[in-house]
Amino acid sequence: MTTEQYLFVGIASLLMTWGISNFIRTLQGSVKKLITVFLSVGIFSSFFYFNYINISNYDPNYNKDNDIDVVSQALEQYLIDNPEDMNAKKVLAEYNLQVGNYNEAYQYYEEVYKKSTIPQDIEVIIGLIESTLLSRPDVLSYDLNELIDQSLEIEPLNQKALWFGGLIARASGNIELAKERWNLLIKDPELPIDMQQAVNEQLVLINSTKE
Repeated sequence: MTTEQYLFVGIASLLMTWGISNFIRTLQGSVKKLITVFLSVGIFSSFFYFNYINISNYDPNYNKDNDIDVVSQALEQYLIDNPEDMNAKKVLAEYNLQVGNYNEAYQYYEEVYKKSTIPQDIEVIIGLIESTLLSRPDVLSYDLNELIDQSLEIEPLNQKALWFGGLIARASGNIELAKERWNLLIKDPELPIDMQQAVNEQLVLINSTKE
């Protein structure tokens, strides 16, 4: 901001403060207190907001997804010259899964799972399970039950492993195993609320069907 702009803002602030003060003096009791609080919050919030805009690099049109796309493109270019870098492929698999490119995610996870020097990477196993279910429900390259067993051997209380494990067990007709996994999952105190609701719905559905 220029000196003239700062001067204008200062004068405008003084005039607003004077007018607000006169207005508040005309009010009575609790109404006066309530209005004072709201005006104070509004004035200070506006003050800090406009100052932040002027002294920072804030850009209201900035879109962080553009930066993420640039990074993913750079990784893809990097893999052209370094096709055996499994860590880079794992990152791309995770990115594609998050943005909904399930086929691409499946391909990367599958390759990492096959070629990784650390086959016991639970994130890769879970990612392969999830991307398989989301992209290839009718063409399964792996026994999903075995993948679930692998992940639960590594981390018995893994939330995603128990959730997908319940779904796969139920789809395979093993209702008792599905209930066992979901009952174990629902006891997790760190389970997000939306997941708690989803698990409870599945358990209610299983119990009602069984009856």
